Amino acid sequence: MARPKKQLPPPKDHQLSIRFTEELFDVLVNDAAAAGMPWAEYIRQLITNHYPVVKQQIVFDSTKLLQVFRDLDHYGANLSQIARYLNQGGSMTSSMWKEIKDCVAEIYEIRNVVREMTAEYRGSH
Repeated sequence: MARPKKQLPPPKDHQLSIRFTEELFDVLVNDAAAAGMPWAEYIRQLITNHYPVVKQQIVFDSTKLLQVFRDLDHYGANLSQIARYLNQGGSMTSSMWKEIKDCVAEIYEIRNVVREMTAEYRGSH
């Protein structure tokens, strides 16, 4: 069975010229960059009423928050080790049960800390 040929998009034969002020062009270029596409394609999408999706990325630049995520990783790893041990036929001891409860409690505490810290970034209190 032959491999299907790649279909190329139709060529763009027609040219349209439009003039922008410097400020409006900067807005256009910034919006196109936020949508992750060249500004010419961004304009094509706008003209054809296909509004481009602008993906907003929230970046947390906080050492405290990064430490919280590291701690969360640590407790998740402990729970994974315990689950693996129990799934392989290991027996549950009272110390293991206590460690599980401690890990879950720490995860809930970390969840509350993350909620408080992310609320600061969103501007809500």
